[in-house]
Amino acid sequence: MAADLRIPPEVADQLRYYVYALRDPRDMQVFYVGKGAGSRIASHVIEAGKDPISERAKLRRIREIEAQRLQVDLLFLRTGIRDEETAYIVEQAVIDAFAADQHELTNLVRGHHSGTDGLATLPVVVARHRAVPCPAIPDPVIMVKIQKGWRSDMNDHEIYEKTRGHWKVGPRVRSHAKYCLGIAYGVVRGAYRIEPGSWFPSQMPWDQGQNRWGFDGSPAPELAHVLGTEVREAFPNQVMYRQFMSGYSPGVGP
Repeated sequence: MAADLRIPPEVADQLRYYVYALRDPRDMQVFYVGKGAGSRIASHVIEAGKDPISERAKLRRIREIEAQRLQVDLLFLRTGIRDEETAYIVEQAVIDAFAADQHELTNLVRGHHSGTDGLATLPVVVARHRAVPCPAIPDPVIMVKIQKGWRSDMNDHEIYEKTRGHWKVGPRVRSHAKYCLGIAYGVVRGAYRIEPGSWFPSQMPWDQGQNRWGFDGSPAPELAHVLGTEVREAFPNQVMYRQFMSGYSPGVGP
């Protein structure tokens, strides 16, 4: 099989760098996207035959296909790319396009520089490049760290659901806090009004006995100017929650 997959040198010279995909002929679903040159597009199929104990999902998928006497579809998505850096950019864009459509690939990484230049909503892109300090907030406010499971393409509803609970908040906070800010990696991702009297104890099995609470709220357009600003000084080390019942001022502790 390897001989059939080799790309002649004169063809490789014309292809230069390229971006490719591996497709499952059983359901016509792409399961891997990569960039390469020469015979790289075929190397995964060859590797699957040489390394049967590999646990990588990509190679398991290939072996499953070949076990049914089928061959992986090798697809060129873009050829003739002049340099490797551009090939990385194209590869990342294709991977992110699949991610935006909730299409799961077997790629172990999202792509070159995906964390800084890849898939993200408009507010996240603004936050990446404009993380100015959060201005003072005169009203009682709490801030909660929501970065566990954070994705840069989360929509407003997803951010709200992660921000609203569940947190260890005492009676004073539940009575006085007017706003709640969701913080991921030191940046304000969401700002919500806390509806008076809306706090409720968590019903999650893992929260039983932990005195964790959630709230009902709504977007706070009056705090739209704090979205994308940073409050890193408020969250040192592993701190997950901060309360500022006299209002928040940059550089001032709770």
